[in-house]
Amino acid sequence: MNELLDQSTRRWAMSCHLAGLVSVLVCSAAPIPFLGAIFPLIVWRMGRDRHPFIDEQGRSAINFQLSMSIYLLIGLIFWVLLAFTTCMVAISGVTPNVNIFGTLFGWLLFLGAIAIVLFALFMIAVIIFAAVKASKGQSYSYPFTMRFLQ
Repeated sequence: MNELLDQSTRRWAMSCHLAGLVSVLVCSAAPIPFLGAIFPLIVWRMGRDRHPFIDEQGRSAINFQLSMSIYLLIGLIFWVLLAFTTCMVAISGVTPNVNIFGTLFGWLLFLGAIAIVLFALFMIAVIIFAAVKASKGQSYSYPFTMRFLQ
């Protein structure tokens, strides 16, 4: 534990990360890209002037949420294009057996659902890990994160 940081500073930094967890839970009901960064942004804006550690961890949490939103959006676009292609092949008559279309589309739905669940579990695990690190007064840098806020 970093003894140089007081309990209040560590709680604010931890709250920045946990606000991202709230975002994941809220967005799981309606996965709207970029909505996930709103809660960490609010907490960060309220506490960023209190200590540089809060500012750093808040920026890290927001960058993570924005990055995950971009990855989710790219995955969603890819899935829609794949589903559209599958539908067009079935409609064009290239595949005479309609059951193949149903099977392919069913697999697309299943794999898309599995991917979203794995994505959400990854986000939850990383956010909890970051919050624990912040509560100990340790800096944490999220994996696979683009740096929007420097």
